[in-house]
Amino acid sequence: MEAGRELFLTVWRNPLGEILLLTAILTHVALALWKTARRRTWRMPVWQWIQLLLGLAIPYLLIPHVIGTAGLAARFGYADSYRNVLTILWPGLLINQTTLMLLVWTHGMIGLHFWLRLSKVYRRWFPWLLAVAVLVPVLASLGWIGAARRLALVDQVPFPLTGEMITWSDPLILFLQRGFFGLLALVVAAILVRTIRRRFAETITITYPGGRTLRVVPGPTLLEVSRMNGIAHADVCGGRARCSTCRTRILAGGDSLPPPSTQEAQVLARIGADDTVRLACQIRPTAPLKVQPLVPARGAPRRAVTSGDAYHWGVEQPAAILFVDLRNFTGMTESRLSYDVVFLLNRYLGETARAIEACGGYVDKFIGDGVMAIFGMTDGIQSGCRNALAATNAIAENLEHLNVELASQLDTPLQIGMGLHAGQVILGRIGAADGGNQGAGTRITALGDVVNIASRLEAATKELGQTLVVSRQVLRTAGYTCDAAQETEIEVRGRSHPMTVYALTPPTPLRDALASPTEHAAE
Repeated sequence: MEAGRELFLTVWRNPLGEILLLTAILTHVALALWKTARRRTWRMPVWQWIQLLLGLAIPYLLIPHVIGTAGLAARFGYADSYRNVLTILWPGLLINQTTLMLLVWTHGMIGLHFWLRLSKVYRRWFPWLLAVAVLVPVLASLGWIGAARRLALVDQVPFPLTGEMITWSDPLILFLQRGFFGLLALVVAAILVRTIRRRFAETITITYPGGRTLRVVPGPTLLEVSRMNGIAHADVCGGRARCSTCRTRILAGGDSLPPPSTQEAQVLARIGADDTVRLACQIRPTAPLKVQPLVPARGAPRRAVTSGDAYHWGVEQPAAILFVDLRNFTGMTESRLSYDVVFLLNRYLGETARAIEACGGYVDKFIGDGVMAIFGMTDGIQSGCRNALAATNAIAENLEHLNVELASQLDTPLQIGMGLHAGQVILGRIGAADGGNQGAGTRITALGDVVNIASRLEAATKELGQTLVVSRQVLRTAGYTCDAAQETEIEVRGRSHPMTVYALTPPTPLRDALASPTEHAAE
């Protein structure tokens, strides 16, 4: 332990190290108090509550430790060796020291987790990193407590602090702790004053999708406005502009907003956002706004009656849309009993839905003998396109097995057509406002031009004589290329120019039909 301490002192117990360490501590305290004073709403996730309370508790608990080590060393030349420090801590300050260590460690780990959790590498290594995060404080506690016990039993080190040291340090510790409480009192006073002023201040209107209008006092960020009024708004990084999940399209009133800060501009540039998109955590409306959140809030209530459900008022995001239709099903039903028709249709729809869900897709709806599915709702558009392509193979394979199973009942094998396209869609819960007794309105559906084109590509399979027609947009977004012989142009109703598509017949392994991946951005 002493060898480690010598290394620690080499880094920190010098003018430069002490300045850096003191600056870090003061910055931490100032930011914690400043963020608390600026907060307009106390509706926030549990992890942000924990971070806030830890950030305020750590400085108070850290004061005795700092004064009792570096302070005494600087004032009296006190040797804060582990023999002396452990003698002071054991056993009377066991709880204090362990609590301080756990609070600091937990505070740091929560911050790192919510900073890195969007990284694929971090998610892959998360179980191992979590184990390390738990083991470090456990082993640290076992180490110093074991050393302190052995030291007390074997060496009987005399109490190292003199009366002069205690007379100097104890009042200073009490003064600093009271000073910190004084700063907290100022923060509380600022919050109370702002709350009182809000009651008499002029308000502005914020309009959300669905025509919901809020009257708010200028000051809070748009993200805070959403939380204050129970509106689910996606937010992964805790409002620190470290992610783009709270991005919002400003439909009206954007001219009243100041230009993006450097940090916000970097995030927006990284995702290729246009001038109408801003981060809700960074803008503070001062004039009426009409807004459209662009990312669905995870964990939002599922019932459409809840105004906080992001899907209830609709969100815009990129997704891949797949249409699957059973060929000549009407002709097959003419000579069959109704029970046989229902059985056959359910077997086909069940196999198709299982293939879609196994590949990460979401079954939007069943349309007679057809199926509409959405891919990329939560895992990004590139993964969505890749998963949708994998699903077309899985559907074709399941249909082949079903044809073998039902060969004795079928005059001709079941055949399907599939259309696949990707782009910006609107996702929302469409149906009765309260869902009725049948759960209407609880399913999420996709709307927009992408949906219409995917449906028309499915219809084009009949003309092209193939099972799957996929747009070039899907392949490019997925990062795949395809044999040029499969490429063709078709006229799509509603589009002024021909559309480049690929006509394929699954199931063919993707590495054969779609050659090696190329680098493409996911957004």
